Amino acid sequence: MTEDSVQVGLVGLGFIGKIHAHAYQAIPYCFGNNEVQADLRAVLRTHVGGDVELLRSLGSPFETAQPQEFINQDLDMVDVCSPNYLHPEHVKLALEKSKHVYCEKPLGANLAQARELAEAAEKAGVLTHSAFTMRYYPAAQQAKRILAAGVLGEIYNFRAYLFHNSYMDPQRPTSWRLQKSVSGGGALTDLGVHSIDLVRYLLGDAKWVQCRTRTFITQRPKSAGSTEMVPVDVDDWALCMLELENGARGSIETTRMCGGVSDTSRVQIFGSEGSLEIDFMNPMQVSLYDRKRAQTVVGPMDFPLADGQRALKDIYPPAKLSMGSFIDTHFASIMDFLHCIKENKPSPAGFNESLKAQEVLEAAYLSADRNGETIALPLS
Repeated sequence: MTEDSVQVGLVGLGFIGKIHAHAYQAIPYCFGNNEVQADLRAVLRTHVGGDVELLRSLGSPFETAQPQEFINQDLDMVDVCSPNYLHPEHVKLALEKSKHVYCEKPLGANLAQARELAEAAEKAGVLTHSAFTMRYYPAAQQAKRILAAGVLGEIYNFRAYLFHNSYMDPQRPTSWRLQKSVSGGGALTDLGVHSIDLVRYLLGDAKWVQCRTRTFITQRPKSAGSTEMVPVDVDDWALCMLELENGARGSIETTRMCGGVSDTSRVQIFGSEGSLEIDFMNPMQVSLYDRKRAQTVVGPMDFPLADGQRALKDIYPPAKLSMGSFIDTHFASIMDFLHCIKENKPSPAGFNESLKAQEVLEAAYLSADRNGETIALPLS
């Protein structure tokens, strides 16, 4: 690590890899000569030679399909944006060279993999961070402060849902996301794990979980235009019921089959002294109901930072420089970790947090396999 910049190696340059690359490039644009900068030094990808103009705009980082060539570059941090089933391979590649690791969610294809990676990272003595970007929406950060201040009193119940309509077309061909052996799961793994993490982040650990899942389109074309069909063995929809350690109960629902609704996500939390709602389609601020004043407040609120929080002004793009909320939250998540590296402090979204979310995810699938049986946490 140079005095001014963290040297980054990026694994994968697909859709999400490009989002991460854009974030590194945008740091000086959003924050000028800020104390935290990043230099994208190397890219590990399967198909070398593409995206010529993009790579040139990123400063022409070293590009290779060979893992050892990649990891032998002068790197401080490895950012893993490969498909889920490759996360263990690429995280271990970084840990073997004692590099800090940023990894897309979920950490592993299953709980055993996640445990192995979290333990290996601890043994390596490096800093880690998981891309649970919903934590970094301004409304989620505001909600965290409100809850930490005890404004809602005793938490009674909650509801979280995340809907996406990307798989409505039955002729959309199969992909790694629709194969359990490489994805680890379907809508609940792809989308619902964000809601699982956010509920944990805001309200604490789960005590038990019940879950039901369903696959609506059970086979898809092998490739675009193909008449050969292949089975789909992951969930299109999932509904979880949870009880938390604090006694609150609630639901988490997710689907990739919400035709006509488009992307939508909300979190509602109800307590003895009020309630709050986060609408991620309007993600800049919370709607807070104060029972004592019988009043709903929306807008800036003067609550102190919660433990582990970093001021948004240090990590989130200013309004006039917004790149869109999806990219902005990835940017803020990356910036938070870069600050942690510069400060040599553990991330509040490190692998241990990812491990806990993965444990709830695995318990949910176990419950679904057992017709909604209650699964106690933690898993043995």
